[in-house]
Amino acid sequence: MRHATGLSAIALTSLAASLAIAAPSAQPPQKAVPAPPPAAEASLSASAKMLDPIQVENLTLTPIVSTEAKPKDDKLLVLDEAMGKKLVRIHEVKDEDVNNLTLTNKADQPLFLLAGEVIIGGKQDRIIGKNTIVPPKKTLTVPVFCVEHGRWDNSSKEFTTAKALAHGRLRGKANFDTQSDVWEEVAAKNEKRKTKSSTDTYRKVATQQSDGTLDAWSKQVDTALAKLPKEAHLVGFAVAVNGKVATVDVFDSPALFKKLQTKLVRSYITDAIDVTKAKDIKPPTAADVKAFIADAEKAQEERAYETDYASSDMKKGDKAAKARVMLKAAPVAGGAPAAAPPKPVYESYQAR
Repeated sequence: MRHATGLSAIALTSLAASLAIAAPSAQPPQKAVPAPPPAAEASLSASAKMLDPIQVENLTLTPIVSTEAKPKDDKLLVLDEAMGKKLVRIHEVKDEDVNNLTLTNKADQPLFLLAGEVIIGGKQDRIIGKNTIVPPKKTLTVPVFCVEHGRWDNSSKEFTTAKALAHGRLRGKANFDTQSDVWEEVAAKNEKRKTKSSTDTYRKVATQQSDGTLDAWSKQVDTALAKLPKEAHLVGFAVAVNGKVATVDVFDSPALFKKLQTKLVRSYITDAIDVTKAKDIKPPTAADVKAFIADAEKAQEERAYETDYASSDMKKGDKAAKARVMLKAAPVAGGAPAAAPPKPVYESYQAR
């Protein structure tokens, strides 16, 4: 079996540069009502801002909303949607590589893949390894990580979606670290969740995202989000556990974010549910979130994965790492390279 090869450096523009973050108001966290931005923030050329935080046990979710008059739409499919319509097929590559699978997008629309999405079956359960966009009517080899250390058999070569997203620490290992790091995190989570199995698969943890285990937390988040103004176009969350920023997810399109919102929230809960709640938790401030993002942004940019449709890059700071997907512009007439630069579709920041 062979593994994916190294990365090369690239330079692309950053969505984070346009993320103006409004400081939270003094209202109770559960109300999640947008706070007006300070005058210093209002003068920025911003496309997004933060609202008041939602606090559930040790988990803080701070909604991020688009401030654009006409928020972007998109025509991207997501994995669960495409699987449900039988528009995507994922199977083992011919030479049975642990860290690569063959994916066929049968749809007329591009397919967005989120690093950490759990797929089960094949010779061992996997998670998607890199955020990317698969072009329409295209078959590609996509990077993955094994999340079932103790199985490699001939029961199946096909995969289906587990309709779950790995918790934040595991998503971070997939985006920025190695297969060994992924296995260690899976084992650690199975130990905490008491979901050990003979093959040490992540499947049972993934199943808890839809079997009712997380419902008490999910309902509190849903209740708070339902109180947001109708004009609040959600595009992401800043996530903290015991007051420390752990994840920031930002999408360019409210439509794409909405398709993945439930999956993301359950992933955040899965991350926090095993952590002992600290006393006197204080939600992170706007300055805390900005500092978290800035730590990743100072690092050198590296290529992570590339298709004809999109490029994925990453940065590894001291305390946070960043992964980004950029949509490429269509070539001009005659086959010449596109004049327009790639545009950001999604950015994620994970604690290291």
